[in-house]
Amino acid sequence: LERGKQLMDGYRKLMAKHDIIGDVRGRGLMTGVELVKDRKTKQPATEETLRVFERLKELGLVTGKGGLRANTLRIKPPMCITKADVEFIIEVLDIALSEV
Repeated sequence: LERGKQLMDGYRKLMAKHDIIGDVRGRGLMTGVELVKDRKTKQPATEETLRVFERLKELGLVTGKGGLRANTLRIKPPMCITKADVEFIIEVLDIALSEV
């Protein structure tokens, strides 16, 4: 519960910083970060999601991607995740999103 809250709080901070994040959602540790070209129209950022997905792997974070338009990063860490692990997730997401 605590790590899930930490993840969602981190995603919301990233959303305030990166306009490409259209929505963050999840329950517990099963979370998703939707990437869009425009927050108003919610136009999917499919190509950008693929670039972020690949960059995250290079930085050491393995995620999934999904959604009807393949524009949602699925982040489902193991139950044994630590506070430092969550900080790492948010840090590398910030790096990858800054490069798009």
